[in-house]
Amino acid sequence: MDTFKKILDDVDEVDLTPMIDVTFLLLIYFMVTTMIKEPEAELSIQLPGKASNSDITPMELLKVRIGDEGEVYLNGSEIENGLDLEMPDLVANLKIQKGMRDQLISSGARSKEEAELKVEIASSGIAEHQAAISVLNACSEARVYKVTFAFN
Repeated sequence: MDTFKKILDDVDEVDLTPMIDVTFLLLIYFMVTTMIKEPEAELSIQLPGKASNSDITPMELLKVRIGDEGEVYLNGSEIENGLDLEMPDLVANLKIQKGMRDQLISSGARSKEEAELKVEIASSGIAEHQAAISVLNACSEARVYKVTFAFN
């Protein structure tokens, strides 16, 4: 009877340390493997679809090149922007080009697919990213929405 009483008096203790360790390991695993939603996913971007077989020949697109020091060239001629991040000269040139192409569309001389203004941005490998962002902002201000990037 003494042994039975001794067994009943013993208190079993569960060591929680391994369970806490496993919980933290699982937490770290899920934190590392979880895909975080990127801010770019919130942008409404339309990826190019299948090319259509049509006889439309679009007008030449404007080529904006960003040099090593952040200088900006529009179709080969340098745009004077100095240290101004708003690039007023580029915005003015883009607005003029867009106005001329919009006149061609409204007069019926060209269709929208042919005359719509498109800009291609080519950046030097060592140029600051701010220069490309400033060019994109200039395109947005001039209401040019068809922009592509060229890789050198």
